[in-house]
Amino acid sequence: MGWHEDLETLAAQRGSALVGYAYTLCGDVRQAEDLVQESLVKYCSRLMRPGGRRRPAALGMRTVPLDGTDDGHTSVEFAEAYVRRTILNLYLDGWRRTKRWAEIVPRVATDDRVRFPDSGITARADVVHALARLGPRHRACVVLRYLEDMTIEQVADALGIAPGTVKRYLHDALHTLRDVLEPAGVAVTEGEPR
Repeated sequence: MGWHEDLETLAAQRGSALVGYAYTLCGDVRQAEDLVQESLVKYCSRLMRPGGRRRPAALGMRTVPLDGTDDGHTSVEFAEAYVRRTILNLYLDGWRRTKRWAEIVPRVATDDRVRFPDSGITARADVVHALARLGPRHRACVVLRYLEDMTIEQVADALGIAPGTVKRYLHDALHTLRDVLEPAGVAVTEGEPR
């Protein structure tokens, strides 16, 4: 199968999963779609260079089998691993570039918490709101650890940092998420089941 077919298969079979992955990182559907599109363009330009087809294992990437098996990996799975890693890198790089501008944007609305009756929609909105309060490294650690179900070591490899740093990012992120997601006035003590 040529790279054109790989790309077409990847976009058709895994496009929505890639956009969902990007959305959990950035919290904006349009930005997620842009991240996926830019990652696919980078993948294509990589393939068009001489000697451009390398296996993701050589690049330190995790592969995700499309059919649920772990035996032989197809080129589409390698393409997905490359695109997922590129999405993560683009998200982190883009956040660094725009950080300066985000700090000077005038704030008009107040950040009040409004609790509605619990439902799937409000719970999802609460999680999206809580994730938006995290910095890019903290958010990436939470997404990779809890949504992508990676181990601490896999997260550390994916981000190129030490496992201890990942644990610290997760600790800080969970503290921030707990402050946002727990109802006001409910104190949870350490060791108490949630």
